[in-house]
Amino acid sequence: MRAKVITFVAVVILLMLGVAPAYGQELPSLPNAFYGAIEINDSTAAVGTEVEARGEGVRPGIEGNPITTIAAGVYGSADPMGLKLIVQGDILDGATLTFYVNGVQADQTAEWHSGEVTELDLTATIPTPSPGGGGGAGPRDTTPPVISDVAVFNITKTSADVGWKTDEESDSQVEYWSSPGTLTPLDAEMVIEHIVHLAELTLGSTYYFRVRSSDDADNLAVSEEHTFTTLTKAAAFTSSRLSISPSAVYIGETVAIGVLITNSGDAAGRYTETLKIDGVVEATKEITLDAGASEEVTFTTAKDVAGTYSVEVGGLSGSFTVKEKPAPPAPPPITPPAVPEVNWPLIWGIMAGVLVVGVIIFWVAIKRRA
Repeated sequence: MRAKVITFVAVVILLMLGVAPAYGQELPSLPNAFYGAIEINDSTAAVGTEVEARGEGVRPGIEGNPITTIAAGVYGSADPMGLKLIVQGDILDGATLTFYVNGVQADQTAEWHSGEVTELDLTATIPTPSPGGGGGAGPRDTTPPVISDVAVFNITKTSADVGWKTDEESDSQVEYWSSPGTLTPLDAEMVIEHIVHLAELTLGSTYYFRVRSSDDADNLAVSEEHTFTTLTKAAAFTSSRLSISPSAVYIGETVAIGVLITNSGDAAGRYTETLKIDGVVEATKEITLDAGASEEVTFTTAKDVAGTYSVEVGGLSGSFTVKEKPAPPAPPPITPPAVPEVNWPLIWGIMAGVLVVGVIIFWVAIKRRA
């Protein structure tokens, strides 16, 4: 049975509880809420049973879809303020909804109507595992796989790969949405390491996703919600600011050649820079740069032949010169110390002066005696 929501307040509260926290976007159409009894294999469904609604335009991953039962045999509550299965999205009025119990399609379907609360009893048949060896049926496996190591890799502008592991062999499926939600086709191969390729994504968009795996006993495990963003521009590298120092050296001396590498793209990437001298590859260096990052790469070289060498790095060009080392200067000749020249006129003059002074002293002495 379908019953209209009694008051506008109840509808708004349902909408706030089921939609607003998950999206925080412009409010969509009012949801259709469901509740009722639930049976699996003609028996009351146990506590912890997962119930989910799917259909064209239905948003998965919001609070309230799927829900997990908190009482045996029922999902949701007739109480206007109680828990219900909330079905929200860009859905055409009257669209058919399909219901899943622990990942298995239920026997019932329903039409979606905005703003309604619908009582719908669900029944599902979940195959039980074949009896084990020794002729006894054994206890039924009721433990879902344990999901771990959820990761996204190989992200491009329009695609991505989602991978995860389980502790037992199980199938693989990913539900993802930007708006509206999408469920990938079920990969029924039973594996422990799972990879699902997502294609035809929108450039530069953030996606939400959950991974799903069911074991042979149809025990369904669903991961927590994760996100990733597709690229808008792949890694793009440019080279600038070529430097050659010094520009002139002697044979055997080292020349440093540097260039600045910048990743102007929106993703990290690896880049290999190549140094060519006279058109021949001299050396290469590989670097990894985050989006928007820069790093200077430096090469060194030494030449044993004089000449001018052309340099090319990352489309930039320059040159340096190598010279012969000059011969060392010859030592100065050894010159014996100069013999000082005798100044004979000075010597004779001094001697003559001394003689004259002696004669005068002698004459004065004789005069005093007389």
